[in-house]
Amino acid sequence: MAVDRGNAGVKRFADVHRRVAFRAYGAMRFLDRVQGAFEDVEGAVGARQFRVAAYQARFVVLACLSIRSLASEGDVYLDSDSASFDFFAGVPPDVIADGFALADAALDLDERTADAWMQRLRSYVAETERLLDYERPLPILRSPEGAFGLVGLTRRWSPLLEQLGLPPLLPDVWVSRDPAPR
Repeated sequence: MAVDRGNAGVKRFADVHRRVAFRAYGAMRFLDRVQGAFEDVEGAVGARQFRVAAYQARFVVLACLSIRSLASEGDVYLDSDSASFDFFAGVPPDVIADGFALADAALDLDERTADAWMQRLRSYVAETERLLDYERPLPILRSPEGAFGLVGLTRRWSPLLEQLGLPPLLPDVWVSRDPAPR
């Protein structure tokens, strides 16, 4: 089944459910998990709070690996607080090792190494976004235009997700009609 139209024409994929899950839920994870955490790392490195940067970098790498796992067998339900959630399902061992090496390198950050390491993390995050294969960069959720970009993604994917029997793109807590308990 064809689900993407690239510059070279229509692309075909053996497992349309997996391709749709990767692109739709991957984009959502990128917006919800990666972007904000990456900004936190940038802020921590800029303030020379290297332990904070290392802590948050681990989260960025795990979120990126969970996005990459969606391409093959990762779970569309992201429960990063669950002990049983598999961030690495279907991700090749060398890709996992590269991600861990990048996160581990943050433990040794100092004035001399921080900027070069930050560029490596920036490249890693950009590569994760590139793998999602969107025509243009994803919207920045923490920006004035971010909510509109999120609405656009939701409108783009919701009909297809429903048709394929996949769960809604937005988490239930984001769209609950019941007021939050106080």
